[in-house]
Amino acid sequence: MLLTLSGAVARPMVVEVPTGVPLRYVLQLAGAPPLPQGVLTGGYHGNWIDAAAVHEAVVSKASLAAVGGSLGAGAILPIGPETCPLGEALRVANWLAAETAGQCGPCRLGLPAAAGGLSDVLNGGGPAALEALREVVGAVKGRGACKHPDGSARFFSSSLSAFTDDLAAHVLDGGCGRPTTGVLPLPSPGYEEAEESIPTGERLAVDWTLCQGHGLCADIAPELVRMGADGFPVLADTSVPTHLRGRAQRAVRRCPALALRLEQTAGGGGPRPVERPALPAASRKALGPGRS
Repeated sequence: MLLTLSGAVARPMVVEVPTGVPLRYVLQLAGAPPLPQGVLTGGYHGNWIDAAAVHEAVVSKASLAAVGGSLGAGAILPIGPETCPLGEALRVANWLAAETAGQCGPCRLGLPAAAGGLSDVLNGGGPAALEALREVVGAVKGRGACKHPDGSARFFSSSLSAFTDDLAAHVLDGGCGRPTTGVLPLPSPGYEEAEESIPTGERLAVDWTLCQGHGLCADIAPELVRMGADGFPVLADTSVPTHLRGRAQRAVRRCPALALRLEQTAGGGGPRPVERPALPAASRKALGPGRS
């Protein structure tokens, strides 16, 4: 079979190999790191495996599936320890979100929302942002008119489960301390800085003295607001990404109790002024951006 080897390799190549060849041997041919941080198997609709799985696996569908990988399109992409794996995943996520025909909701809305959610996680959104991302990814699966949403959701899920230490560092400590070097190739430049994931410097906040739990905000902007078990909204504790700013503004305007607003994040300074309807003085006494 033909394999495409790219990513953190000294010699990117397309190589023909017989099934049953050890995967580590194929990676050595391309000059991959001896202990890769992870190897993406099956391309950008595939699954990540770790260095231990690389040592065990041979090139076959059954062997890769047994260690959590997938042969897929035959693309094998290792990354080294010097780059942030979730930052690499975000670059790919932005590209996947842009590579849609826009003909069904999971592609047109779900994938950009998932990419924005991953950006929220990397930009300090905390556990609420991670939970919102998982809900969006789950909602995409099995609902598309083609298999692009399913494959993209597989990539998102695999990225979250394969790099748990890095995920914990971003969710709990604000980052893993490593830059994103852009080792995973994209067909054309610019996706790594896609406007969809740029934080606006604003976030949603609720005046709990006014909120009545109508739930319209969660219906309008489910990526930013969900309804808690107590019947009141729980907000993502992160900056609203650019592609969701319109929904956030609409949620503010349509709040029946005038309890929702957009405010500047601490130390932020978004690219645009905050826009919200005039509120009575009492509604400006926010008790906090959300509930823990």
